[in-house]
Amino acid sequence: MKNELFRTTLATLFICCLLSLPVSVVATEVRQEKAMPEGGKAVLTLTAPLLTMTETPFTVELIGGTGKVLADAAISLRLVMPAMAMPLNSPKAIWREGAYHGTAVFTMAGEWDAIMIIQRPGHDVVDLTFNLGEVQMK
Repeated sequence: MKNELFRTTLATLFICCLLSLPVSVVATEVRQEKAMPEGGKAVLTLTAPLLTMTETPFTVELIGGTGKVLADAAISLRLVMPAMAMPLNSPKAIWREGAYHGTAVFTMAGEWDAIMIIQRPGHDVVDLTFNLGEVQMK
């Protein structure tokens, strides 16, 4: 009887601790990779869960065909809902600390894509489409 009461109390305390954690501790990431036409890959990482009207940090890593990190690009995302026309929503990404960083804001709940536009000196403009999945109401 005492063991059962102890286990129930311990389980309740554990659940309370989990529920009291800040969202940033339990947040995960949405991470996707796409091959670039000239070789290498682009990696897009967003903080999840994806919520409407919330500043959502993202990072972009560009890795060339030789495995070298590419730091000479101008990068922006065009955030779109494939199911409906939306106003322009194109956050820029700025190079710092070994990657490109930016902040996205999703204006509605639903399925979203990010079209990454990569411009590098001496190269054709590249656009890659990432399916971000469902954005939830805040």
